[in-house]
Amino acid sequence: MHTHPPRPRTTSDSLLAWTAPAAWALLAAFSVCMTTGCGAIGPESQPPAAVSSGAEVETEDGGEVALVIDGRDVTVAELHTHMQKQFLEELLRQPESQLFEMRERAARDLVQRHVIDTAAEEAGLTAEALLDKVTADAPLASIEDVSAWYTENQSRLRGARLEDVAPQIKEMLDSEAKARTWAEFVGPRMEALDFQIALEPPRIALEATRLIRGKSDAPVTIMSFSDYQCPYCIRSEPVLAEVLERYPEQVRLVHRHFPLDSIHPQARAASEAAMCADEQQRFWEFHDAIFARGGRLTAESFVEIGTELDLDLDAFGQCVGERRYEAFVAADFEAGEGAGVTGTPAFFVNGIPLKGARDADEISRVVESELARLAN
Repeated sequence: MHTHPPRPRTTSDSLLAWTAPAAWALLAAFSVCMTTGCGAIGPESQPPAAVSSGAEVETEDGGEVALVIDGRDVTVAELHTHMQKQFLEELLRQPESQLFEMRERAARDLVQRHVIDTAAEEAGLTAEALLDKVTADAPLASIEDVSAWYTENQSRLRGARLEDVAPQIKEMLDSEAKARTWAEFVGPRMEALDFQIALEPPRIALEATRLIRGKSDAPVTIMSFSDYQCPYCIRSEPVLAEVLERYPEQVRLVHRHFPLDSIHPQARAASEAAMCADEQQRFWEFHDAIFARGGRLTAESFVEIGTELDLDLDAFGQCVGERRYEAFVAADFEAGEGAGVTGTPAFFVNGIPLKGARDADEISRVVESELARLAN
């Protein structure tokens, strides 16, 4: 999967940076690898916030010679224009779903920049001066805050001593406090602004199976392709539960099996066992019990769960033994592959693809957009 170099940073970029969480910055310094899902081809690209249509990038050294071809001077400005075209061409080669997300992020970035520039103009300040003014009273981290964060995250810091990392922790916590203060300033102004993103998201037609949680006739369907041993799927379960809690009448969840056999040897067996539990109307209880084990599954785990749920173990064992739902699980996997799923978790909100782990706010934003569309 391609990655995209960021464009030259501007004052607006530095302002927008305050709205992004900084919590993992310190952990990254200790080489803690964070990815977005199981089995993915590669980490999701982080696109430029906006891409120019081809105008030259003017810089102070724009007239500096970068290259001489047959005696002709090629300036840095010309080189930048060529680079922009390359980046845009590479961007447009991305899959349709990823390209839509990049465009949507860019659109929201433009809205946010408009809000910031307008607020700065009204205050008679530069954007950077406005940032300094708004965040000046952000509460700074105390020694107790630093110590508490260190205690909670010590296992991820790989034995680093508190005295060695305390300055970095404080800097991170202070940055987070400023980010929250800035977001509290910008957020309500964005909500009050009259704007509408008119981009039409790509949709993939997928049939729901009988594995439905929530109202069966809900207008918004979240289809989740998941693997019972995928750590990112495990972390996504509370997220999906939160979204269902937010929209009890408007959203239903459809589970689809996508076991990654090469890295999760018990995932397919877990999927087939869960379907056997479904014969006794206990699919979701079995589903939750599997995930509660945190991916630690053996061949004996499914009988243990069946015993905990008071299933008819003879019927359950016969179903598992004859692999009665082998074809059902395989059909889910094939449907996922046909929809472009390469790793787990993968979500489709009314057919709109969302690859990789997402938080409840990200999924809810798509749900809200769908509810607004259906209301018109």
